[in-house]
Amino acid sequence: MVKMKIPKKTNRYCPRCRERTEQKIDRVKAVKGTRGALKRGQRRHNRRSGITGYGGYPKPKMEKGNKYGAKTSKKVSFMYTCEKCKKKTISKKGKRLKKVESK
Repeated sequence: MVKMKIPKKTNRYCPRCRERTEQKIDRVKAVKGTRGALKRGQRRHNRRSGITGYGGYPKPKMEKGNKYGAKTSKKVSFMYTCEKCKKKTISKKGKRLKKVESK
C-alpha cells in the first residue's frame, strides 16, 4: 500500500487559541463513526434482493487471506496537540496506510 512519512510537529489552526500554532503529531487508531439503524431503503433492498441468510451478506464471507478476504492495511488517524494550550484534536478521516514513519 502506502508508506507515509509525517513530521513530528506542524503548524495548524487551533480551535481553542483561534490561531495557527505549532502542534505535535501522534498516530492513533482511526475513529469509527456510530452506526445507527438501517435506513428504510436499505431494509427494503435487503428484503427484496434476498440478502438475508448469510448474516446480511449476498455471499458467504471469504476466509482471511483469500483473494477477496480482509484488507491488508488498517486506517490510521492523527492526533494533533497544541503546544500553547495543550488542546488535542483528532483528524476524523482515517487514511489507509501500511506504514507510518516520523521524519
